Amino acid sequence: MRAKKRSTIPTATCWLWLACLFPNASSLAQVDEPSEAARSDSSRTQQLEFFEAKIRPVLVERCYECHAADSKIVRGGLQLDSRQAGLQGGDSGPAIVPGQPEDSLLIEALRHDSLEMPPDEKLPAQVIADFEEWIRHGAIDPRDEVLAGRLQPVDWEAAAKHWAFQPLSDPLPPVIEGLPVESSPIDRFILKELQAVGWEPAAAADKRTLIRRATYDLTGLPPTVDEVNAFLADTASDSFARLVDRLLESPRYGERWGRHWLDLVRYATSNGADENHELPNAWRYRDWVVRMFNQDLRLDQFIVQQLAGDLLPVPDDEQLAGELLTATGMLVIGPKMLAEQDKDKMTIDIVDEQIDTVARTMLGLTVACARCHDHKFDPISASDYYAMAGIFYSTKTMANRDFVSQWMERPLPSKAIEQQRAEHQLKIDAAKSQLAAFQSPADDEAIKTQNVSIEQLEKEMPPFEMVMATEEAEPQNLPVHIRGNHLQPGSEVIPRGVPVILTRSVTAPEIPSASSGRLQFAQWLVAPEHPLTARVMMNRVWMWHFGEPLMRTPSNWGLQAEPPTHPELLDWLAQELIRSGWSLKAMHRTIMLSATYQMSSRIRADYQEQDPENRRWSRQNRRRLEAEPVRDALLFVGGGLDQTMGNIAADVAAKRRAIYLPVNRAALYEMFSTFDYVETGNHLERRPVTTVPNQALFLMNSDIVHEQARRLVERLVQENARRAADSDTPPTELSTLANLDTQLELQAPQHRVSELFEHLFARSASTAEVARALQFVEAVEAKLSALEDPRERQLQAWSALCRTLMASNEFIYVE
Repeated sequence: MRAKKRSTIPTATCWLWLACLFPNASSLAQVDEPSEAARSDSSRTQQLEFFEAKIRPVLVERCYECHAADSKIVRGGLQLDSRQAGLQGGDSGPAIVPGQPEDSLLIEALRHDSLEMPPDEKLPAQVIADFEEWIRHGAIDPRDEVLAGRLQPVDWEAAAKHWAFQPLSDPLPPVIEGLPVESSPIDRFILKELQAVGWEPAAAADKRTLIRRATYDLTGLPPTVDEVNAFLADTASDSFARLVDRLLESPRYGERWGRHWLDLVRYATSNGADENHELPNAWRYRDWVVRMFNQDLRLDQFIVQQLAGDLLPVPDDEQLAGELLTATGMLVIGPKMLAEQDKDKMTIDIVDEQIDTVARTMLGLTVACARCHDHKFDPISASDYYAMAGIFYSTKTMANRDFVSQWMERPLPSKAIEQQRAEHQLKIDAAKSQLAAFQSPADDEAIKTQNVSIEQLEKEMPPFEMVMATEEAEPQNLPVHIRGNHLQPGSEVIPRGVPVILTRSVTAPEIPSASSGRLQFAQWLVAPEHPLTARVMMNRVWMWHFGEPLMRTPSNWGLQAEPPTHPELLDWLAQELIRSGWSLKAMHRTIMLSATYQMSSRIRADYQEQDPENRRWSRQNRRRLEAEPVRDALLFVGGGLDQTMGNIAADVAAKRRAIYLPVNRAALYEMFSTFDYVETGNHLERRPVTTVPNQALFLMNSDIVHEQARRLVERLVQENARRAADSDTPPTELSTLANLDTQLELQAPQHRVSELFEHLFARSASTAEVARALQFVEAVEAKLSALEDPRERQLQAWSALCRTLMASNEFIYVE
């Protein structure tokens, strides 16, 4: 296309034409320059138009979701829905510095230099350039109205009055008319609230329900048929109390309640994160937890030893000294980015997850939320966070800072191994002396041989048994890290300490300058006057017995938490824990011997309508078992459970109890995840309960279910044949199926159905259930008609019935 020819008419000629057309045209050539005010108004108008066209639409579309008054949570404390809010900024300081885009955090965030906004994807370069131009020209913004965000700053004085931060009260159990004074204080607190609304507690559960409930609660396994029958036959008034005592003395108790604790402290046997290395000695900490529960170690000492066992006086007894080291594995077993090449970041990230675990487990507070800024909901400042961080930063949980770093392990004390090592060292020294004697070039071959011998001797040095454990590092106080970034330390260094809000009830510990402060922190946590620790722990114990806690967010007791349903009862339980010498077993007895615990879980429709969550505790709660007891119960009833204690199973296919199986953070055992055990890297305050098709499919198709169902049927057939046989008749060879047809004939089908119910549900089958079960067996046998062996046909049919019962809700729920 040809370009248009440029005009060559002289400028003077243009003015001549204008003069002819307009007599006053000369005045056009002498127009006054616009005033400064006029130019300013024009520029402002242009900038306002630029804001409306280029800036406001982006803010509304891409920023308001997280940075406006009506955002669910105002991220980073930053609002961008008014001019003043942008200038004021958020936790990181002013977002906009008019005229200076390079100094404006908003531009830094849009560029994704350190902050990233929007976080999902970077805005187009032209949009970022528009924001830079807007700020360079003064950030003109017509939005004068300041809108208050939903999230207001924490009122510290009001927060100090929060119920959870108040000292423990010591309430007297109420006197209830018609209830003996010696009755359980728990029942009196519960009855007081029920009577206030004219309600009555549910009737007591029957004995079969009680023994099944108690046995699962304390051991994680179902009761045997013999145990059920013995309990039914015991008509003494204290029969349930003696049952509870027996269960508390069982070694299975530590396995059950130790597993609860391991959820809180994120136990696993692999590192997870980037490298996912196996933690070969993590099981030693887990075994320590099981032992301490079985020994009923005082709960306050249980906490202190995990935080600072290595700082306690070393006992003369090697076993006890080793236990104190092993306890501190709690701080080491968390996930870590071992290949993180910024090792300072790796260290502070490890400290962060330690703070989160300890604070939520023992204090019930989300202190880790204050890493980047003051807590948005609770009276926990960034200074509080870095005061605690200094304690853990001054604790060594990593052995080195290599390319792939290694966690801390320490040898268990052993004089026997020390002696063996000393004797072996003499052999190494002697071999080195022989090596030194070789001087001639003719000795080259002998030198090589001797070096190989020395190398082999060094490899054969008797090893210590190692445990994951902590030790003191160089004590350090940390500054607040701006926006949680260790590369941007603040100017003020924060002394090691504890959250200030809690020191109103229990004086802050004095931390020696040469100490990390772990021991002082641990002792402060378990001080009798501490407002949280005993409350938090008893709330968890109640939850593990009733399925729901008295305070519904067991790891978050901050300002957003609902008050407990029965605050006086919770305080009484906390005080009773302290009075009992911090004995968990004593508290189990106290709770389980109450009528409240022993209530039926049967629902009354009228109560359910008014109190669907059972917050008045008018009945016991029906609860589904977690993944581990579901699996263990399947193996137990089938007779396939290996109850060997300690160490670690070879793999998840082992028949050991689930607590001894490896927990691979990067490849979790499918059965665990199917039944809601999915979080292994963080503190887990309670197991979620979902109902999904995968669970039913597992119970119908799992190899465990098929194998154990067949084992149970075979065992029942054999046991009945044994009982039916004449005492003078030699025992039948029951290990084979050669005479299975005879055994099946000796056992009445109706009785066989009832026995299955007793093994699986701790109850007899009703007449209707027997009839349906027999119909099912007949139908399955008919479908198996192609099988020529009648014995195998019967066995498969009865195994199918057993699998069906195992897949029922009654097997995996506790009433």
